[in-house]
Amino acid sequence: MRRIREACKGVEGILWFHTASYGEFEEIRPVVEQVRGRYPQKKILLTFFSPSGYEALKDTPLADWVFYLPLDTPGNARRFVKAVHPEKAIFSMGEYWLCFLAALRRRKVDTYVISARIPADTPYLKWYARPYRKALRTTYRAIMVQNELSASVMKRIGVPNVIRTGNPRIDRVCDLAATPWKDEIVERWCQGRKVFVAGSTAPGRDDEMVVSLANAHPADKFLLVPHEPAPEQIRTIRSLLRVPCVQYTQVESGQVSEEELQAASVLIVDKVGTLSKLYRYGFAAYVGAGFTTDEPHSVIEPAAYGLPVATGPRIKHNPHCVILVERGAGFAFATEAEIGAWYDRLTTDPAYLKQVSDLARAYCEENRGATQATLEALFA
Repeated sequence: MRRIREACKGVEGILWFHTASYGEFEEIRPVVEQVRGRYPQKKILLTFFSPSGYEALKDTPLADWVFYLPLDTPGNARRFVKAVHPEKAIFSMGEYWLCFLAALRRRKVDTYVISARIPADTPYLKWYARPYRKALRTTYRAIMVQNELSASVMKRIGVPNVIRTGNPRIDRVCDLAATPWKDEIVERWCQGRKVFVAGSTAPGRDDEMVVSLANAHPADKFLLVPHEPAPEQIRTIRSLLRVPCVQYTQVESGQVSEEELQAASVLIVDKVGTLSKLYRYGFAAYVGAGFTTDEPHSVIEPAAYGLPVATGPRIKHNPHCVILVERGAGFAFATEAEIGAWYDRLTTDPAYLKQVSDLARAYCEENRGATQATLEALFA
């Protein structure tokens, strides 16, 4: 708290953005970028709870200061809001902290939630969530939601000032897809061929599904990008593969020859930070966490490139995934046989591949514009 107090002392007009983690920051990054560009005179404070966000962004030029947010206690909240005295407090997605919200209400700070996604089975509808419902109804100048389901849930709670703005991350992934970029190692490996990209896979069923495809199609190329590339997960993947495989960092360090690289059916990217750009090398994708949670990782990242997207069967808390499945551009599979049949159709029926690719790209394009809508609500 001392560092926060010293940093903000005497500074007026601070815009405070809070998000839990790096993944949630990516949902609102386009908004922060636009605020930084349009209002250079404003000071931006960015806070996180998770080390994934703080460590990745502690030196970002998008903010004047980056800190961990103190625990949500009455004393911490009171001292934090007094020290920062923000002009606006802007929370991402589902960040509702009762003590901080009470402190912001007392100081009459304009407070917002942006890119909120509220499932139909939200705990905020339960009897024990009455304090949260009261805070939602009385604190916010606006709650900006991604979709109609979230808006309807907020209305059931009796929340005023609910605005459907969409998901700013769609703007970002579409911009990334349209921006030239290349990876030299991947280019040397794929040799101009489109490959199958498996992104953000978790140990276990995710990796097993992708390995089954690679083993069944030894002449094809598979780019495998684990969500957290731990050595144990990579050892397990390699032990299951019956086709040549190399690791990105080994190529990078010169441990793998050019002949071995080009002969490899599988390239495991054992470093983080480039997945959203690597999808451009694909013709189709698999996205992880559809077996371990009800919310697979970002399916719109590959969809923005026009990649049909497969994942595991548990998708109900990822509305993008649900809609892509409904439209025929996303696919939720439970078994190796199911994903194998889909892969075979993609690789033997060019008309079908084009159809589902166009559907994936169209979904992202038609949902652009959330960043501008959010900015208009923040600075109306």
